[in-house]
Amino acid sequence: MEALKDKYAPYFRIGAAFENHDLDKADLIATHFNSMTCANAMKYGSLTQKPGEYRFDNADKLLEFARANDIAMHGHTLVWHNQTPDYIFENASAEQLLDTLRSHTRLVREHFGDFETFDALNEAIEDKSDEYLRDTKWLNILGEDYIAKIFRVIHEEMPNTELFYNDYNECIPEKRAKIVRMLKQLIAEGVPVAGMGMQFHISIYDPSMDEIKRSIEEYAALGLKLRISELDISVYHPGKEDPQISLTPEIERIQAERYGELFKILRSYAKHIEAVTFWGVADSDSWLNYFPVMGRRNYPLLFDDNGQPKEAFYRVMDF
Repeated sequence: MEALKDKYAPYFRIGAAFENHDLDKADLIATHFNSMTCANAMKYGSLTQKPGEYRFDNADKLLEFARANDIAMHGHTLVWHNQTPDYIFENASAEQLLDTLRSHTRLVREHFGDFETFDALNEAIEDKSDEYLRDTKWLNILGEDYIAKIFRVIHEEMPNTELFYNDYNECIPEKRAKIVRMLKQLIAEGVPVAGMGMQFHISIYDPSMDEIKRSIEEYAALGLKLRISELDISVYHPGKEDPQISLTPEIERIQAERYGELFKILRSYAKHIEAVTFWGVADSDSWLNYFPVMGRRNYPLLFDDNGQPKEAFYRVMDF
């Protein structure tokens, strides 16, 4: 069987996000993927929960595996409104919070070394159509221009790393317009943002392929590099608590067609795309088995519970 990473070598890297428990699929990962994202192990709250106390062991194991198998590591993520220790915000002034971020970024770089790419900021744009920036402690303490401040501070400590903004629902027109507005402003101000991470948590129902094309074109037109950063294709309607279904042959066929159409589009825009990363390795470990409905089985990836290729895998490889 030809490997995903080899088939797509002329186009872009093929990545996966995983945790330490996914290393039980080490052979599958090493065979098919040449890019890796730590799903949680490098997030702020995974590295520290108390001042001066850091734990790098989980991330170290993943990075060691990546290096041993010639897999490029994409850093994820330095600033997010979730999974961030509360202590960094307590009684902090804007200057103190930026100094804390600077120290954290420096420690991450000194410990792990330089990365080619890193998500500097995750999900700062509000989903609600009448609001722009998400209401977060970062915004409340640092002010309306906090995104530019964050990128500049991180760039000072990671000057050799391309910094990305990463977000979901990035193909929905209303939110896309706000993300583009934010990125245009950063670029106009000379802020060191190098790329856009398009998460692509999509479904067999939405968004349309035309909307996906339009989104890629709008982000690429900004002159930024693109990463499809968290790809999976749910078998449920987005945002709805559909009842549990089985992966019937018909549903698997529909999902496979969807994956095939998507990768045809991605190949056509390959000059703008650095990597396509699946958010997980096999269906059994997908975060969508717990969100938005806890315990509802989903089947969003190319490999089944046993690490065997699904119809979607063969459709992605058939061109």
